[in-house]
Amino acid sequence: MYHIIIDKIKQYDKIVIHRHKNPDLDALGSQLGLQGIIYDNFQGKEVCVVGDENEFSFIGAMDQVEDAFYHDALAIVVDVAVKGLVSDHRYQYAKEVMIIDHHLNKNDFGDLWCSFTDHIAVAQILTHMAIENELNVSPDTANKLLAGIISDSGRFFYPSVNAITFKCAAFLIEKGADLQALYQNMYNEDLNYKKLKGHFINHFKTTKNNVAYMKNQNNLKTRYKVSTFAVSRGMVNQMAGIEGVPIWANFTEDDDGLILCELRSKELPIVNIAKKYGGGGHALACGCTVNSWDEVDRVLQDLDALLESRHING
Repeated sequence: MYHIIIDKIKQYDKIVIHRHKNPDLDALGSQLGLQGIIYDNFQGKEVCVVGDENEFSFIGAMDQVEDAFYHDALAIVVDVAVKGLVSDHRYQYAKEVMIIDHHLNKNDFGDLWCSFTDHIAVAQILTHMAIENELNVSPDTANKLLAGIISDSGRFFYPSVNAITFKCAAFLIEKGADLQALYQNMYNEDLNYKKLKGHFINHFKTTKNNVAYMKNQNNLKTRYKVSTFAVSRGMVNQMAGIEGVPIWANFTEDDDGLILCELRSKELPIVNIAKKYGGGGHALACGCTVNSWDEVDRVLQDLDALLESRHING
Protein backbone atom coordinates (compact mmCIF):
# COMPACT_ATOMS: atom_id res chain seq x y z
CA MET A 1 0.00 0.00 0.00
CA TYR A 2 3.01 2.33 0.37
CA HIS A 3 3.12 2.90 -3.39
CA ILE A 4 -0.43 4.27 -3.23
CA ILE A 5 0.68 6.93 -0.73
CA ILE A 6 3.78 7.82 -2.73
CA ASP A 7 1.93 7.95 -6.05
CA LYS A 8 -0.71 10.24 -4.58
CA ILE A 9 1.93 12.60 -3.17
CA LYS A 10 3.59 12.75 -6.59
CA GLN A 11 0.31 13.90 -8.17
CA TYR A 12 0.04 17.14 -6.17
CA ASP A 13 2.19 20.25 -5.90
CA LYS A 14 0.30 21.57 -2.86
CA ILE A 15 -0.27 19.38 0.19
CA VAL A 16 -1.74 20.14 3.63
CA ILE A 17 -1.22 17.60 6.41
CA HIS A 18 -3.79 17.35 9.21
CA ARG A 19 -4.12 15.09 12.29
CA HIS A 20 -6.40 14.72 15.29
CA LYS A 21 -7.25 17.32 17.92
CA ASN A 22 -5.33 17.40 21.21
CA PRO A 23 -2.35 15.84 19.44
CA ASP A 24 -0.02 13.31 21.02
CA LEU A 25 3.51 12.83 19.76
CA ASP A 26 2.53 10.25 17.16
CA ALA A 27 0.03 12.67 15.63
CA LEU A 28 2.58 15.50 15.61
CA GLY A 29 5.60 13.34 14.82
CA SER A 30 3.93 11.66 11.86
CA GLN A 31 2.46 14.93 10.61
CA LEU A 32 5.77 16.80 10.73
CA GLY A 33 7.75 13.72 9.78
CA LEU A 34 5.68 13.23 6.64
CA GLN A 35 6.23 16.88 5.76
CA GLY A 36 9.97 16.27 6.06
CA ILE A 37 9.84 13.08 3.97
CA ILE A 38 8.03 14.92 1.19
CA TYR A 39 10.49 17.83 1.21
CA ASP A 40 13.47 15.45 1.30
CA ASN A 41 12.29 13.29 -1.60
CA PHE A 42 9.82 15.12 -3.85
CA GLN A 43 10.99 18.37 -5.40
CA GLY A 44 8.73 21.34 -6.09
CA LYS A 45 6.13 20.60 -3.40
CA GLU A 46 4.53 23.13 -1.05
CA VAL A 47 3.68 21.25 2.14
CA CYS A 48 1.92 22.80 5.14
CA VAL A 49 0.95 21.37 8.53
CA VAL A 50 -2.07 22.66 10.47
CA GLY A 51 -3.91 22.07 13.73
CA ASP A 52 -4.08 22.97 17.40
CA GLU A 53 -0.91 23.07 19.46
CA ASN A 54 -0.02 22.00 22.99
CA GLU A 55 2.97 21.30 25.25
CA PHE A 56 4.57 19.11 22.57
CA SER A 57 5.43 22.13 20.46
CA PHE A 58 9.13 21.30 20.90
CA ILE A 59 8.64 18.80 18.08
CA GLY A 60 7.74 21.56 15.60
CA ALA A 61 5.31 24.41 14.90
CA MET A 62 2.17 24.52 12.78
CA ASP A 63 1.81 26.71 9.69
CA GLN A 64 -0.65 29.52 9.02
CA VAL A 65 -2.54 28.49 5.89
CA GLU A 66 -5.04 30.55 3.91
CA ASP A 67 -8.22 28.87 2.70
CA ALA A 68 -7.20 29.51 -0.89
CA PHE A 69 -4.17 27.24 -0.51
CA TYR A 70 -6.50 24.23 -0.42
CA HIS A 71 -7.62 24.85 -3.99
CA ASP A 72 -6.24 22.00 -6.12
CA ALA A 73 -4.39 20.67 -3.05
CA LEU A 74 -4.16 17.22 -1.48
CA ALA A 75 -5.12 16.98 2.19
CA ILE A 76 -3.44 14.14 4.07
CA VAL A 77 -4.93 13.29 7.46
CA VAL A 78 -2.74 11.18 9.75
CA ASP A 79 -3.46 9.23 12.92
CA VAL A 80 -7.25 9.59 12.76
CA ALA A 81 -10.04 8.28 10.53
CA VAL A 82 -13.07 9.87 12.23
CA LYS A 83 -13.97 13.31 10.85
CA GLY A 84 -15.21 14.68 14.17
CA LEU A 85 -11.74 14.24 15.67
CA VAL A 86 -9.75 15.99 12.93
CA SER A 87 -8.10 19.27 13.88
CA ASP A 88 -9.00 22.04 11.40
CA HIS A 89 -12.05 21.16 9.31
CA ARG A 90 -10.63 22.78 6.18
CA TYR A 91 -9.34 19.45 4.90
CA GLN A 92 -12.78 19.39 3.30
CA TYR A 93 -11.73 22.23 0.99
CA ALA A 94 -9.01 20.13 -0.64
CA LYS A 95 -9.41 18.56 -4.05
CA GLU A 96 -8.73 15.13 -2.55
CA VAL A 97 -8.36 13.73 0.97
CA MET A 98 -6.11 10.80 1.87
CA ILE A 99 -6.12 9.21 5.34
CA ILE A 100 -3.14 7.34 6.82
CA ASP A 101 -4.07 5.64 10.08
CA HIS A 102 -3.37 2.64 12.31
CA HIS A 103 -6.43 2.54 14.56
CA LEU A 104 -9.22 -0.03 14.45
CA ASN A 105 -11.88 2.49 13.43
CA LYS A 106 -13.44 2.53 10.00
CA ASN A 107 -13.14 5.86 8.23
CA ASP A 108 -16.19 8.10 7.87
CA PHE A 109 -14.61 10.59 5.44
CA GLY A 110 -11.90 10.85 2.81
CA ASP A 111 -11.34 9.72 -0.76
CA LEU A 112 -8.53 7.28 0.02
CA TRP A 113 -8.06 5.38 3.26
CA CYS A 114 -4.69 3.73 3.93
CA SER A 115 -5.10 1.61 7.05
CA PHE A 116 -2.17 -0.21 8.71
CA THR A 117 -3.56 -1.68 11.94
CA ASP A 118 -0.52 -3.92 12.43
CA HIS A 119 1.73 -0.90 13.07
CA ILE A 120 1.94 0.57 16.56
CA ALA A 121 2.23 4.16 15.31
CA VAL A 122 1.68 6.16 12.15
CA ALA A 123 5.26 7.32 12.60
CA GLN A 124 6.25 3.65 12.29
CA ILE A 125 4.19 3.33 9.10
CA LEU A 126 5.97 6.29 7.53
CA THR A 127 9.39 5.10 8.68
CA HIS A 128 8.78 1.62 7.28
CA MET A 129 7.59 3.22 4.03
CA ALA A 130 10.88 5.14 3.89
CA ILE A 131 12.90 1.97 4.49
CA GLU A 132 11.02 -0.10 1.94
CA ASN A 133 11.25 2.61 -0.74
CA GLU A 134 14.78 3.81 0.07
CA LEU A 135 13.60 7.35 0.76
CA ASN A 136 15.86 10.06 2.15
CA VAL A 137 15.32 10.89 5.82
CA SER A 138 17.08 13.90 7.36
CA PRO A 139 18.15 13.96 11.03
CA ASP A 140 15.36 16.44 11.83
CA THR A 141 12.73 14.24 10.19
CA ALA A 142 14.18 11.19 11.94
CA ASN A 143 13.77 12.95 15.30
CA LYS A 144 10.11 13.68 14.64
CA LEU A 145 9.32 10.13 13.53
CA LEU A 146 11.20 8.54 16.42
CA ALA A 147 9.29 10.71 18.89
CA GLY A 148 6.04 9.31 17.48
CA ILE A 149 7.24 5.72 17.72
CA ILE A 150 8.55 6.11 21.28
CA SER A 151 5.34 7.78 22.42
CA ASP A 152 2.81 5.39 20.88
CA SER A 153 4.81 2.32 21.89
CA GLY A 154 5.08 3.48 25.51
CA ARG A 155 8.87 3.48 25.21
CA PHE A 156 8.68 0.07 23.49
CA PHE A 157 6.57 -1.39 26.32
CA TYR A 158 3.12 -1.95 24.75
CA PRO A 159 2.01 -5.37 23.42
CA SER A 160 1.99 -4.35 19.73
CA VAL A 161 5.72 -3.63 19.74
CA ASN A 162 7.46 -6.05 17.38
CA ALA A 163 10.63 -6.51 15.36
CA ILE A 164 9.54 -3.88 12.82
CA THR A 165 9.22 -1.32 15.63
CA PHE A 166 12.85 -1.85 16.64
CA LYS A 167 13.97 -1.97 13.00
CA CYS A 168 12.34 1.40 12.39
CA ALA A 169 13.80 2.90 15.57
CA ALA A 170 17.29 1.67 14.66
CA PHE A 171 16.92 3.09 11.13
CA LEU A 172 15.95 6.51 12.50
CA ILE A 173 18.86 6.57 14.93
CA GLU A 174 21.19 5.66 12.05
CA LYS A 175 19.71 8.62 10.17
CA GLY A 176 20.64 10.98 12.99
CA ALA A 177 17.76 10.97 15.49
CA ASP A 178 19.01 12.02 18.93
CA LEU A 179 17.46 9.54 21.37
CA GLN A 180 18.71 11.20 24.55
CA ALA A 181 17.60 14.67 23.47
CA LEU A 182 14.17 13.29 22.65
CA TYR A 183 13.86 11.63 26.05
CA GLN A 184 14.93 14.87 27.70
CA ASN A 185 12.13 16.77 25.94
CA MET A 186 9.52 14.06 26.27
CA TYR A 187 9.96 12.98 29.87
CA ASN A 188 11.34 15.97 31.77
CA GLU A 189 8.57 17.00 34.17
CA ASP A 190 7.99 20.17 36.14
CA LEU A 191 7.03 20.11 39.80
CA ASN A 192 3.32 20.67 39.18
CA TYR A 193 3.19 17.66 36.86
CA LYS A 194 4.91 15.52 39.51
CA LYS A 195 2.40 16.67 42.09
CA LEU A 196 -0.45 15.85 39.72
CA LYS A 197 0.87 12.29 39.47
CA GLY A 198 0.74 12.06 43.23
CA HIS A 199 -2.85 13.28 43.20
CA PHE A 200 -3.80 10.47 40.85
CA ILE A 201 -2.00 7.78 42.81
CA ASN A 202 -3.72 8.87 46.01
CA HIS A 203 -7.24 9.48 44.70
CA PHE A 204 -8.17 6.94 42.05
CA LYS A 205 -11.15 4.67 42.77
CA THR A 206 -12.19 1.19 41.62
CA THR A 207 -15.50 -0.39 40.61
CA LYS A 208 -16.80 -3.67 41.97
CA ASN A 209 -14.86 -5.55 39.27
CA ASN A 210 -11.68 -3.51 39.82
CA VAL A 211 -11.85 -1.03 36.98
CA ALA A 212 -9.63 1.78 38.25
CA TYR A 213 -10.84 5.25 37.34
CA MET A 214 -10.52 8.96 37.94
CA LYS A 215 -13.13 11.67 37.38
CA ASN A 216 -11.41 15.01 36.86
CA GLN A 217 -13.34 18.25 37.04
CA ASN A 218 -12.10 21.12 34.90
CA ASN A 219 -10.71 22.97 37.93
CA LEU A 220 -8.10 20.24 38.50
CA LYS A 221 -5.88 21.54 35.71
CA THR A 222 -6.14 25.05 37.17
CA ARG A 223 -5.11 23.74 40.57
CA TYR A 224 -1.97 22.10 39.17
CA LYS A 225 -1.40 24.63 36.33
CA VAL A 226 -1.37 21.99 33.60
CA SER A 227 -3.24 21.46 30.32
CA THR A 228 -6.31 19.34 29.70
CA PHE A 229 -4.09 16.96 27.72
CA ALA A 230 -1.72 16.56 30.67
CA VAL A 231 -4.61 15.55 32.93
CA SER A 232 -6.36 13.33 30.38
CA ARG A 233 -3.86 11.47 28.19
CA GLY A 234 -0.90 12.31 30.39
CA MET A 235 -2.27 10.76 33.58
CA VAL A 236 -4.24 7.72 32.44
CA ASN A 237 -1.34 5.32 32.90
CA GLN A 238 -0.78 6.33 36.50
CA MET A 239 -3.33 3.58 37.11
CA ALA A 240 -1.49 1.03 34.95
CA GLY A 241 0.49 -1.92 36.22
CA ILE A 242 -1.49 -2.38 39.43
CA GLU A 243 -1.96 -5.98 40.54
CA GLY A 244 -5.61 -6.99 40.24
CA VAL A 245 -6.60 -4.00 38.04
CA PRO A 246 -7.33 -5.28 34.50
CA ILE A 247 -8.85 -2.06 33.10
CA TRP A 248 -8.31 1.60 33.95
CA ALA A 249 -10.06 4.73 32.75
CA ASN A 250 -9.49 8.47 33.04
CA PHE A 251 -12.36 10.96 32.60
CA THR A 252 -11.45 14.64 32.22
CA GLU A 253 -13.71 17.65 31.74
CA ASP A 254 -12.44 20.09 29.13
CA ASP A 255 -13.06 23.83 28.74
CA ASP A 256 -16.21 23.21 26.69
CA GLY A 257 -17.80 20.99 29.32
CA LEU A 258 -17.24 17.82 27.32
CA ILE A 259 -15.59 14.86 29.04
CA LEU A 260 -12.59 13.15 27.49
CA CYS A 261 -12.50 9.43 28.19
CA GLU A 262 -9.19 7.56 28.04
CA LEU A 263 -9.65 3.78 28.34
CA ARG A 264 -6.88 1.21 28.83
CA SER A 265 -6.73 -2.56 29.39
CA LYS A 266 -4.04 -5.13 30.17
CA GLU A 267 -5.35 -7.84 27.84
CA LEU A 268 -9.15 -7.69 27.36
CA PRO A 269 -10.13 -5.72 24.21
CA ILE A 270 -12.20 -2.65 25.09
CA VAL A 271 -12.27 -0.72 21.81
CA ASN A 272 -15.89 -1.64 21.10
CA ILE A 273 -16.95 0.22 24.22
CA ALA A 274 -15.12 3.32 22.99
CA LYS A 275 -16.82 2.92 19.61
CA LYS A 276 -20.22 2.65 21.30
CA TYR A 277 -19.73 6.22 22.53
CA GLY A 278 -18.46 7.60 19.22
CA GLY A 279 -14.76 7.01 19.77
CA GLY A 280 -12.28 4.26 18.97
CA GLY A 281 -8.59 3.52 18.81
CA HIS A 282 -6.65 0.35 19.56
CA ALA A 283 -7.91 -2.87 21.09
CA LEU A 284 -6.32 -2.15 24.49
CA ALA A 285 -5.87 1.64 24.32
CA CYS A 286 -8.73 3.77 23.08
CA GLY A 287 -10.98 6.66 23.96
CA CYS A 288 -14.09 8.69 23.31
CA THR A 289 -15.75 11.97 24.28
CA VAL A 290 -19.06 12.15 26.15
CA ASN A 291 -21.37 14.97 27.16
CA SER A 292 -22.06 14.33 30.84
CA TRP A 293 -20.93 12.58 33.99
CA ASP A 294 -24.01 10.36 33.66
CA GLU A 295 -22.54 9.08 30.39
CA VAL A 296 -19.24 8.54 32.18
CA ASP A 297 -21.04 6.31 34.66
CA ARG A 298 -22.51 4.33 31.75
CA VAL A 299 -19.04 3.84 30.28
CA LEU A 300 -17.85 2.54 33.64
CA GLN A 301 -20.86 0.23 33.85
CA ASP A 302 -20.04 -1.15 30.39
CA LEU A 303 -16.41 -1.76 31.36
CA ASP A 304 -17.54 -3.44 34.57
CA ALA A 305 -20.05 -5.57 32.67
CA LEU A 306 -17.34 -6.65 30.23
CA LEU A 307 -15.26 -7.95 33.13
CA GLU A 308 -18.34 -9.54 34.70
CA SER A 309 -19.03 -11.37 31.44
CA ARG A 310 -15.47 -12.62 31.26
CA HIS A 311 -15.72 -13.98 34.79
CA ILE A 312 -19.02 -15.71 34.01
CA ASN A 313 -17.78 -17.21 30.75
CA GLY A 314 -14.23 -17.87 31.82
